[in-house]
Amino acid sequence: MYVTKPLSLYRRSPQSLSLPPPEGPNSGYLVLHDHESVKITCCGCADDRVKDLPFPQNKDLTVGYGSDDDEVTFIPVLSQPLSSNRYHVILRIGKHKGEACRSVHKLKGR
Repeated sequence: MYVTKPLSLYRRSPQSLSLPPPEGPNSGYLVLHDHESVKITCCGCADDRVKDLPFPQNKDLTVGYGSDDDEVTFIPVLSQPLSSNRYHVILRIGKHKGEACRSVHKLKGR
């Protein structure tokens, strides 16, 4: 079971990334990109790009490797704190939509 937390919470207090998952077997946190997590640039424009961990699960992300780009969703591994930086990478488009990738080389070799 997953519990949701806003990305702004983890940006305000990075130490909360090390908190253990909620009680119970196979539990974890889903991180949601929220209004407070959008950074405003020096010229007043909104910059909502994701550049570091943790990755939000409600944002469409594109991962590039070499000259290839893939649209993916990162789902945190259950029973691990977010600080472990362990994710299942799920493809969002194409004939392999919904399938998990085992490594970046699997993305490149499709």
